[in-house]
Amino acid sequence: MMLHRKRLVAAALGAALAMGIPSYGFAADLPNLSDFKTATTQNGCQLIPFADLRARCVEANNGLHAQDACSAPACQASAGVDENRRRQRAWSNCVDRRTATEKAFSDTLARFESLKKVELKGNQEPNKSYKAAMETITGRIAAGQPGHAQALRDAKNTLAACASQI
Repeated sequence: MMLHRKRLVAAALGAALAMGIPSYGFAADLPNLSDFKTATTQNGCQLIPFADLRARCVEANNGLHAQDACSAPACQASAGVDENRRRQRAWSNCVDRRTATEKAFSDTLARFESLKKVELKGNQEPNKSYKAAMETITGRIAAGQPGHAQALRDAKNTLAACASQI
């Protein structure tokens, strides 16, 4: 019976990790509370308390507004085919970067859902602190999502418009 339970737990953990969802089954597995508290005072990618997701977000945002990404001019018939292909590649790069940024934030919220299921034994103060930080961060992510979603839609529309110019 005990061996069967261990196999089930191992299978569940393996499935969660394969999907990129950490399993926070033990207090030792919890992310650092100070990272959460620091994140509540930050903006942009620094709002993400998980180092791996924050790094992914920062990487996607580096150069986001460069000429080979979201600051490229829109495609125009007068620009010529070669120039429009360059612009199309730039807008594709922009869409990829904005999508990766959006994913880092949505993955953060998914990890929060996993963390909400964890209850620490004994002193409940850490639970309250984690939950308060997650609530603050979630609210700030939600406040920024409409602007990010609009920027992604605009980039996709600009990319789609390029196809008609090539």
